[in-house]
Amino acid sequence: MQVEIEGTIIKIMEMRTGTSSRTGNTWQRQDYLIETPGQYPRKCLFTVADGNIALFNLQVGQRYKVTISIDAHEYQDRWFNDFRAIGINMPDATPSVGTAGEPPIGAPLPPPAEPAANPSDSALPWEA
Repeated sequence: MQVEIEGTIIKIMEMRTGTSSRTGNTWQRQDYLIETPGQYPRKCLFTVADGNIALFNLQVGQRYKVTISIDAHEYQDRWFNDFRAIGINMPDATPSVGTAGEPPIGAPLPPPAEPAANPSDSALPWEA
């Protein structure tokens, strides 16, 4: 199940690291507290894992739209909810994930390319 929450990051928890007993791979998790706007603000704690921590680069005081995958898992006969961020956008902006090669959100756009002064200077053969 997925939900989207729009709000402001109000707290970043300490990063946790470890090694998987099943695979032997190392892992990182960082929890974030987001607060929704409005007369009755709500708070939600969600997790960002591994390489997405650096990729999303969430900052306290910034407003985001977070796509969260909700799942539950069992551990030693107890059940736990897992709220994991799978996508981050800044409201009214392009996605910050899945846009390889594009400038980061908020970065100025590069100037438009100037047309060739002479049609024979064109890099494309059909433009001559």
